[in-house]
Amino acid sequence: MEIHPLLFIASPSYIQEKKIDEIEEESTSIYVRPIPEKIENSLVARQLNYFAKPVKEPRMLLFILQSGERIHASIDKINGSQVLLNCFQTKRWIHANEIVMIHHTV
Repeated sequence: MEIHPLLFIASPSYIQEKKIDEIEEESTSIYVRPIPEKIENSLVARQLNYFAKPVKEPRMLLFILQSGERIHASIDKINGSQVLLNCFQTKRWIHANEIVMIHHTV
């Protein structure tokens, strides 16, 4: 007893040949992922993460820097250890490790 397939479709076989000129070259470049700089003060890091969360109205904060400078601003975004502040009509980048204290102003 012979077993035949239930459905047989006669079609030409498909073979794709690569020409010698079209050989793909292998990439030898190495990507090194940059290590993000860590925020040294863990309290400031927690405060930045908390105050950076979106709310209906931006929170006005008082940032006290190591130089003694006081900045009244809200956090626009955080990129690693860089913080973009909204200082009324201007935006300013500061380094998170320069921040000594953050106070919430009312």
